[in-house]
This record gives sequence, structure tokens and C-alpha cells, in this order.
Amino acid sequence: MRRLRKTWLQGFAIFFLDVMLIAQVTQSRPSDTHYDGTDWNLKGEGVVCCPCKVPCPCRTNSPSSYGHCEATLYLRIKHGNYGAESLDGMNVVHSGGMCSVSYQRLSALYFEPSASRPQQLAFMKLLASFSPEHVAGFSHVRIAPFHSEVTGEHIFKVSIPGALEMIVDRNWGQAAPPMPMVAAQDYFSNALQYAQNIRYRMNDTEAGLDFDYSRRQANYREIDLSVEQYRSKSMLIQFGNGKGGFSPEQIRLIRTLHLTMPELDQIQKTALQLRKAEARGKD
Repeated sequence: MRRLRKTWLQGFAIFFLDVMLIAQVTQSRPSDTHYDGTDWNLKGEGVVCCPCKVPCPCRTNSPSSYGHCEATLYLRIKHGNYGAESLDGMNVVHSGGMCSVSYQRLSALYFEPSASRPQQLAFMKLLASFSPEHVAGFSHVRIAPFHSEVTGEHIFKVSIPGALEMIVDRNWGQAAPPMPMVAAQDYFSNALQYAQNIRYRMNDTEAGLDFDYSRRQANYREIDLSVEQYRSKSMLIQFGNGKGGFSPEQIRLIRTLHLTMPELDQIQKTALQLRKAEARGKD
């Protein structure tokens, strides 16, 4: 009887902590989330915009172009789960600073109203699993209606009334994506494709985010990720140190995974050519 009572009390304590965290999510209060060791997987895609030059130096383990990198990710989860909790069909936006340096303190995290409270909690725990300490701090969490639209699998439009407007084109106005998928450090993928940042405006005064970095840098990633890739240290981001250029551990992993090494000068040259072609087309 005592053993059953102890087990029941432990279970109730875990349930109570989860309920308290869910309450913090819905009320947009600062909270720390701890990863609890649950298995998870994600399949989908995402786009990121930031103020850096193209190619974004943060992605190759270098300091950001201007000493800051307010990056925002739109994540489109097609299939996924965190333990028994399904994450299928979730759309999530999160925005923060210095995307390649620390994932432990996000500036803002946005869920759609259709995301259930257990899904919100599960996703926050999933993000916490990225950290070596298995802790993520969320200073601003909002449940907000937002419009997301993907046209032709290459134009991404995302808007959150009173907070965000983002438009990204993988094709740069062309018939097909002109940029290759190349090795890059990212929390959701080991490879990125540089895309066209058409519009990137953030104005969420409550979160302290107010900027317009339209026409700067954007990138696209396909996501096929599980916690096993973090447990086996198979993610480039796990070996980033910001010292400039891929670290020796990252080079080894790029070779092991047969990833394409980015030709940075060529990516920069191609981006300039595409922007000039766009400008001529508007004349």
C-alpha cells in the first residue's frame, strides 16, 4: 500500500508540474522547460530569415555579419511526435537572437490556437533537448492566430497580426531553386538552401522585437530529424564554437554524412546575380 501511495504521489507531482508549465505557456510568462528524455521525431520543412549577408556566416560557424542575428524560423511540421503526443500538422514560429550561438533563451515562441496544450508543452520539451543541459528558457510565449501559406512548394508566406510578416522564395523568381543544398549548422537539419528574403518584418513590442530586415538573408531546410541524431552527436550545431569556419569535428561529420561543402564565394556571387536580374526585371 505504501509503495502504491508513493508511486501515485510521484505521478501526481509530474502531472502537476506539467499543468503548471502549460498554464505558463498560455499566459505568456517566462518559464524554463526541461527535456525529460522522451523519444521524438519530426518531418517537415522550415524557412529562416535574419539580417546577415548571404551566405549567412553563422551557418558555417563564423560570427554574424553585423554582430547580431535576429533570426526567425517558420516551422511546418508535416509529421511528428513527442512520445505518444502527435505533432502532426503543427505550424510554429520562433524568433530570437544569435541563432547559431545559443538555443537556451528564445526571444519569442508562437503557437497557433489549434495547437493543444499538451502539444505546446511537448514541443517546448523537444526544443529543450537541443541544449547540452537539456533546458530551454522561454521568455515570451504566445498563442496567436497566424496565416501561413506555401505556394508551389517554394513561396512561403507567414504573418502574425501585430507581430510578424515574412515572405521567402526558394526559387528567387526562377522556375526552380538556383541554390544547392549545402552543409550548415542548424538545430533542425545539417543542410540548408539559401533562399530569397522578400520580406522580414517583426514588431512585437511585448517581446522586445522591432525590426525590418527585408531583402537580407533567408534559407530553407528539409526536416527529417529525431532525438537519436542528438544522442549520437550527429548534428553539426553540436560542434559549433563561432570561431570562424567549420570546426575540425564539423568537417569530420560533413565527410561522414557525405554533405556538400558550401562554396561561399559562389553562393554570394549567385545571390548578387539573382538580385541584379530581379532589379532589371522591375525596370
